[in-house]
Amino acid sequence: MRLAPILFFLASLPAFAQLGRSVDGGSAHLTGWTLGFQRVQPSLSASIEGSRDGKASLVDTEADLGLERDGTPLGALLEYQGEVHGFQLTYDSARYLGERTLPRSISLDGTPYSMGTPLRTNAKIEALEGTWTYKFVRRPDAWLGFDLGLQVFRLDLKALALTSAPSAQSFRPSWVVPQVGLTGWSSGADGLLESRVYARYVTYRGATSFRYGLDARAYLYPRFGLRAFFEDGRVRVPRGSVEGDLELRADRRIAGLGVVIRF
Repeated sequence: MRLAPILFFLASLPAFAQLGRSVDGGSAHLTGWTLGFQRVQPSLSASIEGSRDGKASLVDTEADLGLERDGTPLGALLEYQGEVHGFQLTYDSARYLGERTLPRSISLDGTPYSMGTPLRTNAKIEALEGTWTYKFVRRPDAWLGFDLGLQVFRLDLKALALTSAPSAQSFRPSWVVPQVGLTGWSSGADGLLESRVYARYVTYRGATSFRYGLDARAYLYPRFGLRAFFEDGRVRVPRGSVEGDLELRADRRIAGLGVVIRF
């Protein structure tokens, strides 16, 4: 799925649609609900080192486990846009599979695996986000808003050692990450084209989370359209911050195509 050329082309259309319009021209703010479904292509790279609740972990998802994306999962979007406020609820999931002879000794939530162990891993990540937006700059075909919300991650990682006496281990942590940032939105072609960009950054006790994204929509009919989007983000949690003696690094990227319905 080559989304970058499609996404940047769609995102530029509303801006070009504004050229030549009068200062008073343009349609009123598009308000109401939007429901969307999308197929995503996620990628993830993460490492964990240290201990939490007395259980040690030392693992890298790429170098140690060889985790790779499995399938193209389905996500959902529910959005409300008012004149001054907006709300968005999104859900995405991703599955990863890996099978590798361990190049070093690792540990998963207190369970050690020695170097040379053939290990099969299966991981599922679910992300649920709710964001409220206050539009402090409003124009007929554009607005700029302040975002405030929460993003919840849930990981289900299963590891199976392929030895003469197979042993399985499950690791099911979850994280809640606050969301603070800005979103810019523009519309063109009498509301048939929309694009938005956003960036969110949070830091607390040395831990940081930063992500940005682009979202473009083209409506074939006033209430039914296509959506292309891209998001890139990273999380850094050093030892002694919010996870005790655990150090966490995660880089996550999502690209997707979907459909949206206004109602």
